[in-house]
Amino acid sequence: MLVRGSWRIGEIAGIEIAVHPSWIVIFLVFSISSTMVAQLLAQDMGVRLSTASGVVLGILAALVIFASVIAHEFAHALVARRLGIPIGNITLFLFGGVASILREPGTPGDEAKMAAAGPLASLVLSAIFAGLSLGADRLNWGWVTTLFTLVASANLVLALFNLLPAFPSDGGRLLRSALWRMLGSQARATAAASTVSAVVAGLLVIAGTYLTLQGRWNGIWLVLIALFLLQAAIASGRQARINYQLENLRVGDLMARTLIPIGGDSSLAAFVAGATSDGSRAGYPVVSGGAFVGLANPRDTGAVPPTLWGQTPVSAVMIPVTRLPVLSPDARASDALAALAKSGVRALPVFENGELTGVVSEEIIFSALRDRGVAARSVNARDMAARR
Repeated sequence: MLVRGSWRIGEIAGIEIAVHPSWIVIFLVFSISSTMVAQLLAQDMGVRLSTASGVVLGILAALVIFASVIAHEFAHALVARRLGIPIGNITLFLFGGVASILREPGTPGDEAKMAAAGPLASLVLSAIFAGLSLGADRLNWGWVTTLFTLVASANLVLALFNLLPAFPSDGGRLLRSALWRMLGSQARATAAASTVSAVVAGLLVIAGTYLTLQGRWNGIWLVLIALFLLQAAIASGRQARINYQLENLRVGDLMARTLIPIGGDSSLAAFVAGATSDGSRAGYPVVSGGAFVGLANPRDTGAVPPTLWGQTPVSAVMIPVTRLPVLSPDARASDALAALAKSGVRALPVFENGELTGVVSEEIIFSALRDRGVAARSVNARDMAARR
C-alpha cells in the first residue's frame, strides 16, 4: 500500500518502490550539496572541474546516493521477508527512505537482524565505492574518482547516522532489541528506547543550532531531522504505553461472556432486530445443529439490501469458523489485536477446555483501554487532592 500522494516508480523482487513529492526537495538539496562537495574534493585531488561538470556530477551523485538509500531499505525488507514479516513498499521522502514493515518483529533477535541489515548494506556499499574510487584514481579518471569518493563517503555517513540510538532509526531499534532481551517486554523496551531517542534528538537540535549560528547551513537540516526523530520518539513512547497495557491485559479479563447464539437459518431481519435491542459490541455465535459454525455481526449485513433481509439467512453473512483464529482466556490482549488484524475479521471466539466461553473484538479491547485510562486519571486526581 503506497503512502498517499506517492508515485510508484518500479518494483524489485516483488517490493514496490515509490517516491513521495517531498523527496524532490531533499533531492534538490542533495544535488546542490553534492555539487559543492564535489568541487572541494576535486580541488583537494588536483582535478580540474568546470562549473557545468560539477553540476552534472552533483546531480549524478545525488541519484546514486538515493539508489544507495533504496539498497539500504531493501536490505531491511529482504531480511524481514526472510523472517516471515510482511512488507509493504519502500518510499523515498523528505528525510530519506523508509521500508514499510507491516508487522513488528516477534523476537529481540529478529529485531536486531532487521535493524542491522540496513547499516551493514550501507557499509558494504561504502567499501565498494571506496575500492572503485581507488581503481579510478590509478587510471587517472579524476572525474570518476571524485564521484565514487563522494558516494563512498555518503554511504559511510548514512550507516553511522542510522546507528545513532534514536528510535525508530536502525540504531534505536538495535537499542530496543537489547533492552527487549533484558526487560522481557517489547513495550517497556520501546518506552525506554523512546526516552533515549528524545535525549539524542535534543542533543542533535543543540548541535544543529550551533552549526547554523556558525554559518554552516547544513545545521538547519540537522535540526529538522532531530525534530522529526523527536516527534517519532514521542509517538513511539505514547504507543509503548498502550502496548504495555495490552501486554498486561488478558483476553479473559475483557471478553464478552454473555453470548447470544443465533441459528444459522435465522433471517437477517430477525438477527438485526435482536442485535439492535441487545447492543453487543462483539460478534454473535452462529450455531447449526447445536454446533458453533461461525460469528455474525450486524455490520456485515450491509452487503445485503434490506428488502432481502427477510429471505436471507444469517449463515450467508457470517464469518465461518474455519476463518476464525481461536484464542484462549490466557492470551494477551496484544495477541488478540494482532490476530484480529491478521485475519481481517471484527471479532474472534475464545475457547476454554474445548468450549466457547466468550467473544472478543477490537471495540471491546479499546473500550477496556479507555476505561483503564479514565480510572488511572481518577486515581491520580484523588492522590493530588489528598496531598493538598
